[in-house]
Amino acid sequence: MTTPCTTTPRPWHWRGTLNAVLLALFYALPWLRWDGRQALLLDINARRFDLFGWTLWPSDVGVLIGLLAVLAVGLALLTHLAGRIWCGHACPQTLWRRAFDGIARAASRLLPASAARPATQLAWGLLSLWTGITFVGLFSPIAELVTAAPHAGWSRWETFWVLFYAAATWGNAGFLREQVCRSLCPFARMQPLLTDPHTPRMLYDARRGEPRGPRPSGLGGVLGRGRGLLDPTTAQDYVFRAAHPLLAGPMPTFNADRLGDCTDCAACVSACPMQLDIRQGPQADCLACGACLEACAQQQHRAGFGPGLLRYCSPQAMAGQPRRWWRPRTLALLSMLLALLACGAWRLL
Repeated sequence: MTTPCTTTPRPWHWRGTLNAVLLALFYALPWLRWDGRQALLLDINARRFDLFGWTLWPSDVGVLIGLLAVLAVGLALLTHLAGRIWCGHACPQTLWRRAFDGIARAASRLLPASAARPATQLAWGLLSLWTGITFVGLFSPIAELVTAAPHAGWSRWETFWVLFYAAATWGNAGFLREQVCRSLCPFARMQPLLTDPHTPRMLYDARRGEPRGPRPSGLGGVLGRGRGLLDPTTAQDYVFRAAHPLLAGPMPTFNADRLGDCTDCAACVSACPMQLDIRQGPQADCLACGACLEACAQQQHRAGFGPGLLRYCSPQAMAGQPRRWWRPRTLALLSMLLALLACGAWRLL
């Protein structure tokens, strides 16, 4: 017997590859050429926007606004249908925070402790400076910007924006980190308006995992040793007790063979960039990045308990109900997107 939505997930090892590909795409974007010109360049001085052979002039500002509106509504529809895909895998804050974490881990492995921290900060600073140059290179020709750098040939505005975005990257990814998502990002505050019970999110399989606790090795998982799954009400009662010990009182004592598959190792909490405990229920600040899912899958594999206890699926799917693709918000967002595309097509024809 298995719970719905518990198909064994492949640990999300592709997260690092996707992170590297998206960062490489960002750094390469200003260097792409099209018909002898920079492929993507918002040249404010010349008052023209080159977009892969398509040139927009000031009189075409409506087209640019419409394009941004299409991207915004498309992102809202993607979030509604697939969850926080953008936040967990493509948001600049997520990408650069992971890059900074990778630099810190590499420095700690390769260098002595006394040199690791200065080297980390130096590498962070250089990456942030190149990020600032790359971003400004989307508004000022990147080749001229890089060529003029050794000779201090940047204008005052170019210097200001390069340093501004370098400082923003260094501060946000290196120090503010999760506070950017919790307190500064407006899109994160809009997430509850875009989701419903059929929207995927990171969920904990309490029926198999509870009651949690350490146990001797060799017992096997609840499905293998015949304990089976808890009923949903009992499982959620244990989750509530574990999350609110002062309110619910101490947990009952269980024999090792009655414990669930969660060993309470807290690997999911340690892996979470937001330091959330997903076992306490759906978290508004969860980025759905998959770090906890991968950590739990590894721990469950080592313990010999089977697949991980965390799933990326909707609450309705976890409860065994069929997923509905067409919901009121789906129709509303899709209608807005189609209307914007139709207006854009009419404007360009």
